[in-house]
Amino acid sequence: MSTATLNVRTGPGLSYPVLTQVHRNQTFSIVESKKDWYRISTDKGEGWVADWLVTRESTGSLNETGQQGTVSTNGLRLRKGPGTSEPVVTILNKGDIVSISETSGSWLSVQSGNAGGWVHKDYIDLGAHSSASASPSKNKEAKQGVITAGTLNVRKSPSLNSPVAGAVHRGNPVSITGSVTGWYEIQFGKSKAWISDNYVELSSTPVEVPATSSEFTGKITVNSLNVRSEPSLNGNIAGKVSKGEKYPILSERNNWFEIKLKSGKSGWIAGWFVQKTVAGEQKKSTSSTQPAGEKVTILHNGTNIRSSADVQSNVVKRADSGETFSVTGKQGNWYEIKLKDGSTAYVAGWIVSIRTGSGSESSPSRNTSGGIRNKVITIDPGHGGRDSGTIGTRGTLEKLLTMKTAQLLADKLKSAGAEVIITRKNDEYVSLPSRVSLSHYYDSDAFISIHFDSIYDSSVAGHTTYYYRNYQKDLAYDVHESLADRLPSRDRGVRTGDYHVIRENKQAAILLELGFLSNPAEEANVTSHHYQDLAATAIYHGLNDYFSN
Repeated sequence: MSTATLNVRTGPGLSYPVLTQVHRNQTFSIVESKKDWYRISTDKGEGWVADWLVTRESTGSLNETGQQGTVSTNGLRLRKGPGTSEPVVTILNKGDIVSISETSGSWLSVQSGNAGGWVHKDYIDLGAHSSASASPSKNKEAKQGVITAGTLNVRKSPSLNSPVAGAVHRGNPVSITGSVTGWYEIQFGKSKAWISDNYVELSSTPVEVPATSSEFTGKITVNSLNVRSEPSLNGNIAGKVSKGEKYPILSERNNWFEIKLKSGKSGWIAGWFVQKTVAGEQKKSTSSTQPAGEKVTILHNGTNIRSSADVQSNVVKRADSGETFSVTGKQGNWYEIKLKDGSTAYVAGWIVSIRTGSGSESSPSRNTSGGIRNKVITIDPGHGGRDSGTIGTRGTLEKLLTMKTAQLLADKLKSAGAEVIITRKNDEYVSLPSRVSLSHYYDSDAFISIHFDSIYDSSVAGHTTYYYRNYQKDLAYDVHESLADRLPSRDRGVRTGDYHVIRENKQAAILLELGFLSNPAEEANVTSHHYQDLAATAIYHGLNDYFSN
């Protein structure tokens, strides 16, 4: 312990009540770990302590190691615990590199990308990766991206067990310099750091980190925090800072940050109560991503203006064709605009035209929604009612997931002026012939059947597009190309498929398998709102390409 007395809490967080107190040099068994906390067994029962205030020691039966190794077989099950009865977390394949943190008998606790768990030692080849300094083979990258998560931890190495180096926020631009499975290496200040690749949308345009006089900014995360004269709890209290305040970070020492106060003086604060970001990153960057004076013009009457960059967010205003708003920022495919009362809101980029400060005009909507407008598009959420479809390893029901994705797609298409038909609007059973009949009745310009896949081999992952008739082929390739460009999952290509809803369909019809629920890692990914929205956006753009050709 780094303090004389340490609070043991009833849960893994500083907001939980204190169960008891323990003292320096006392030793306790670790029952469980969760993010930055350990659950330990005390004479008052089990409770939680912060991992930055304790030192973890190895025991005879559970040994720590700094090794790395390579998976020697395909289809290796990564389990939650050291035993074949433990649930499977994900599947590893031959050649995957893992970081080994502990051993227990014949089992190794390993980290692979953003997945951690236990594997049998017989299937790990230490080989050339036996040194503590070994690291997964890194691919060099030169890409640009935008963060899609609200707040995303930046880590010192590509592992969830790695110390947090700071944070980035939704809409922040990042320069990607390298990658390993599940992780991107980014430029973080003047050094390199790592973020999960699940929360980055790649961009085709360059992004820049704003130049500032201070490399990092620290945001206070607790209500009141002492500023001390030296980087230690023994330092004299020189002042206090409050939750939400931000200060330039001048230097770091042993997880303490030296900050510059508003008075001009400097002092030290405990780093575990500070969220570190690249200076200026939390401010909305308009000059680097939006030309000065840029405006958007609404193309359709009744266009929804929303509270955030999400089709599920609240509608704060409805605008009509011809209305113009100033652009104050951008998040993904959405524009942040300034309303007449001075507040800001968001509008989808695919239903507006853009005018720059120089007067030149681009119209993503005329190039995108122009093809879709007035088209009749039938969306078919697979399964429903007594037909659940496939069931994921974590219990995900395909019938509910297809419904969510279909609704996201419908919202985007309606916003662009399409007439949308949905074969089922809730959890109900609809026969396959009835689905096809709806496509014929409305004389659909396109029929999109949405599904998620399953197979006995849980290592298989990716998205696939199927068609049956030759007149469906162009639609299949246009939509699939858009999916392949935008989805982070494996591209399994375009194939012919003998499925009733496309085989018996006289219209241009395709069936999409957007991911494998039989793969635990992919199941976790495709059930996220981010992935579903990404898939809906990709289908939308694919349809636009099809109708514009």
